Amino acid sequence: MLAILAQESNFKQASWHSMNGDSGNVTRSDWLGNGNGIHGYPDVTAADCGYGIAQVTTGMDSAYPDQLDTLHAGAVTTDYAANIAAGLGILGEKWNQLKGLGMNANSGSAAYIENWYMALWGYNSGVYTGGSNAGLGFFNNPINPSYPADRDPFLRYSYDDASHPGEWNYPEKILGWAENPQRTWNNEESYVRPNMPLSVLKTPPYGTFCDASNACDPAAADPCPSWNNLCYWGKSAEWIGSQSGSNSSTENLRYSLGSSEPALQSKYDHGNCSDWPNGNSNAIVIDDLGEHEDTYGCGDSGRTWDGKFTLQSGDNFTMQREDSTYRATPYIANIDLHQLGAGHDHHVYFTHSYPYGEIFHKVTGRWQINPKLLPSGDQPGNRYRVFVHLPSHGAEAAIGYDFIPGENTAGAEPDHCSINQKTRSAGEETWVEMGTFTFWKGGRIELDNIQKGATGDDNVVFDAVGFIPATLADPGICSLNDGGL
Repeated sequence: MLAILAQESNFKQASWHSMNGDSGNVTRSDWLGNGNGIHGYPDVTAADCGYGIAQVTTGMDSAYPDQLDTLHAGAVTTDYAANIAAGLGILGEKWNQLKGLGMNANSGSAAYIENWYMALWGYNSGVYTGGSNAGLGFFNNPINPSYPADRDPFLRYSYDDASHPGEWNYPEKILGWAENPQRTWNNEESYVRPNMPLSVLKTPPYGTFCDASNACDPAAADPCPSWNNLCYWGKSAEWIGSQSGSNSSTENLRYSLGSSEPALQSKYDHGNCSDWPNGNSNAIVIDDLGEHEDTYGCGDSGRTWDGKFTLQSGDNFTMQREDSTYRATPYIANIDLHQLGAGHDHHVYFTHSYPYGEIFHKVTGRWQINPKLLPSGDQPGNRYRVFVHLPSHGAEAAIGYDFIPGENTAGAEPDHCSINQKTRSAGEETWVEMGTFTFWKGGRIELDNIQKGATGDDNVVFDAVGFIPATLADPGICSLNDGGL
């Protein structure tokens, strides 16, 4: 079940369906697919903020009862094992609630993965345990007309299904990912498939949960037009028949029960931890993580870094929507900001390149030399040979670096250099020498992910920048106009 639940975070349903009929009989969890089936709160349209790989919401919101204490809520948000444990606890709770209502899938045996279909349904949209219409809401019913009636099983025939997941209900997506694991960069399956004697998971026909008991007509275009609690499914369902190991799927554990946590294994060669630009140990190296991070055993190299790296998300302003609410741009950009175990000292940040005007997705990296090392603007500037470090993987975009000299009276102005990160890295950990440039206090290198013609697909990496003191001007590959002549 871990492989199934592990895909919860990939396709979290959070769509609000317009309803007809008595909205008082409809709860947030039925229509908003809230992750863990909090129910009993009609007409709530708040956003669903699930935490971690299991997208846990239960116990994480003070607006609802049974809130977790600070220690346990913190563990759910920061520890993947605690998060999965919380998710499995919720899934087990939904299984037990269905059992308490006398609702079994097929034989009702927990040993068969297909029999968890209704529990997954309840995990996402709740199990209604009170009143005359107890059971499962209509949102995740496979016959819901919100989902195409002619859809194939999720991912069975094409990974392109993942680009439009809203055409499948929640259990179909989870079981689809269990049947067809996510693949790594080199097309390896990320986790083991279940034991599937039929080579696939046998999901229920779309009309399985539709009959007179829930006012549902499988032949109708809108099978349950009342769209209220009359549509709840409240009894057992069978679509496999007499179950056995020859027609039903079971778990397949990669690690035996009680095994210790596997050691962290990198799929890439990271190169040396301490790598100087051009082998020059006098260089100022400004890394994306600073000097006190330990990634893949690199530890603190003990170097004098003499600078700082900062990331800015968004364009640092707030936009007013048409409905008079406000949207802060940094939070949008953060959605597409990631980390990768590559590059200098084995860590880079990356996002994707976007076209001009995509201010919500803008991420800017700045590598700034310690002002104490630079002269004031009325003094001669300090010239450096500038190197940017690129990782062996993850760098893909053609992107531009801005060279900003700092305030000065010499007339030096900013310059720009466009390079193709993928071409320059050529699949290797490497320093790329850009040319010389002269800096005063406030001098820095900047890089953002906004590029003419970009499509939002190519990775832009933020790695280290090195500065080596220089005497003579050299325009380098960037044809830099070194204004400090």
